[in-house]
Amino acid sequence: MQDRFKAELSRLETLGVIEKISKPTEWVNSIVTVEKPDGSLRLCLDPRNLNKCIKRPHHPIPTFDDVAIKYANSKKFSKLDARHGYWSMELDDESANLTAFNTAFGRFRFRRYPFGLNCAQDDFQRKMEEIFAELIETAGLGLLIDDIVVHGATDEEHDSNLEKTLQVALEKGVCFNREKCIFGKTEIPYFGHILTSEGIKPDPNKILTIRQMPKPKGPEELQSLLGMVNYLGKYIPNLSTLNHPLRTLLEEHRTDGSFQWTSEHNKAFANVKNSICENLKYFNPTSEDVVLKVDTSQHVLGATLTCDGGICAFASRSLSSAEQKYSQIEKEALAIAFACKHFHQCVYGQPVKVLSNHKPLESILSRGISVAPPRLQRLMLQIQPYNLSVKHVPGTSVPVADALSRLPLPETDAEFE
Repeated sequence: MQDRFKAELSRLETLGVIEKISKPTEWVNSIVTVEKPDGSLRLCLDPRNLNKCIKRPHHPIPTFDDVAIKYANSKKFSKLDARHGYWSMELDDESANLTAFNTAFGRFRFRRYPFGLNCAQDDFQRKMEEIFAELIETAGLGLLIDDIVVHGATDEEHDSNLEKTLQVALEKGVCFNREKCIFGKTEIPYFGHILTSEGIKPDPNKILTIRQMPKPKGPEELQSLLGMVNYLGKYIPNLSTLNHPLRTLLEEHRTDGSFQWTSEHNKAFANVKNSICENLKYFNPTSEDVVLKVDTSQHVLGATLTCDGGICAFASRSLSSAEQKYSQIEKEALAIAFACKHFHQCVYGQPVKVLSNHKPLESILSRGISVAPPRLQRLMLQIQPYNLSVKHVPGTSVPVADALSRLPLPETDAEFE
């Protein structure tokens, strides 16, 4: 392990990401090592205490409407993912000293932005706007956090704009995640919408979890569903009327123990799902009230995204056989990591409140990563780039996430194993 750790330090030093220092610094951070599947190590700064002292610049982020108007007459689109572009930003000496960390091989500091600093997204947005300022003005380049949209009314215009964008990126040292980039398409997903040659459409993935939700198999699952419906009834008109046959079925079970699902219940269930899907709120990237609500059951993760008090999107997935053996706190942390990745475009780069009904989670996530068990360390590192505040709430406060964790999509998608 020590040899691999030393080799990774040498690699980062050669790349100019870190450098060895001997002078005293006012700040020393912890460093966490994570083993990759190929056996190599990843070194991650744990800046939780540092983040508490940073004065964030709060660079203004454009709204979706600000950038969407640029695409009105476009027929061809490309999307470039600069999610891992922090290393393109250099730190000045004063800032670099704040990222100092100790190792058995000496003391080092970062020369490039490490992941996890709460000011990184603000500085990254500002820096990207400076780099691509001319193309934003002349080619209508769309830039929101780590996504760049290149577009054109014709293939020729699109290709020309794409070439100019890539040339600027090459000159300025901006790197893109090749696996996440999309080139030359007539439609692309973008912040809960689909940009198409015919205009902007809602993203069907926002409601896929609800559309494919299976019918309740028994009274317990029905009760979870009705808890979700009652909660959403505050935002969706006539929802309580639509679910009347389902409420009656549960009342009959409580009276005589029967549970007979009929075509009437199928119709009511379908109407409830349609009403939920048709009344979702559009996500506002500049909202100051963004909330993730997460919950887990023995076999499933569930999450909802809300904005300004309205439901914007749902997510759910089954746990793999290995994940089902996780402790409850690990499952709850996994649910947060899943929600952040699923809703990345919406939650990255701004303060997000996370509500969970698992009280120990709030405490352990507020501590340093280095004191957590290895599996929790890996999960905490996945959510570290996000500006999250985790709050414990009673289970009744997360009825939608609870229902999604009990009535999941049938597919298993073990993204974090």
